[in-house]
Amino acid sequence: MAKVTEKSLTARCTELNLGKLKNTTFGIRVSRLNAGYTVSLQYRDATPPQVLAEAVTAAEAAATVEGAAAGAAAVQVAGLDKPEFVTAETFVRQSGERCPKCSTKDIILGHFSAVKGTMLQACSCMRCGLSWNSIYRLEDYEAAIPVLAEAEV
Repeated sequence: MAKVTEKSLTARCTELNLGKLKNTTFGIRVSRLNAGYTVSLQYRDATPPQVLAEAVTAAEAAATVEGAAAGAAAVQVAGLDKPEFVTAETFVRQSGERCPKCSTKDIILGHFSAVKGTMLQACSCMRCGLSWNSIYRLEDYEAAIPVLAEAEV
């Protein structure tokens, strides 16, 4: 087995990004830092990168890259490489600021309704016409601290 180098990692990522991963929603990136290598998925839209491995050796980085490529290949073989809608995890990671179907930010935020600690916000997309509800769940509360008037101080 050949020694894994920064050059070979970069070349493999380029090969995958222009080949097997070309029609996916992400590419793979390897960065070298003082503590080791970082492998991340770089999305083709404005979604923040997702770190797969951090501060790992070159061999571990190479294994992570191959694992991500194998996972993407399995999804493509199953015919799911371009799902109709993003996953709930991706929608939340994008802060609900994009259409879950076409990924545009050209969305209309509508009215809220609340039921037992859950709020729904009606949303619609100006580009593809999709309508959906964004779901918000009550997590905690924060008490307001009254500001004292100058006469009270």
